[in-house]
Amino acid sequence: MALSSEEDKFLEAAVAAISRIAGLVAAMPSDDRAGALLAAERRLLQAARDYGCTEASARKWVSAIMRDLGARVKVVEALLD
Repeated sequence: MALSSEEDKFLEAAVAAISRIAGLVAAMPSDDRAGALLAAERRLLQAARDYGCTEASARKWVSAIMRDLGARVKVVEALLD
């Protein structure tokens, strides 16, 4: 299934931001990281909606992005230790 132009634009912006977000989250005190990831998820969902993605599409893509973001945070954490 082809991406809609809205999905494509959102994914381009979101993927470009993943490394930066991961670095910011990993640099936070460990007690604050879970909350920061939840905040990032909320902001990504809102961004997807702002780009015009349907609710189902927004949730699907943000879920995939959050899996990648969580993995990248762990990699950055390991580098910072």
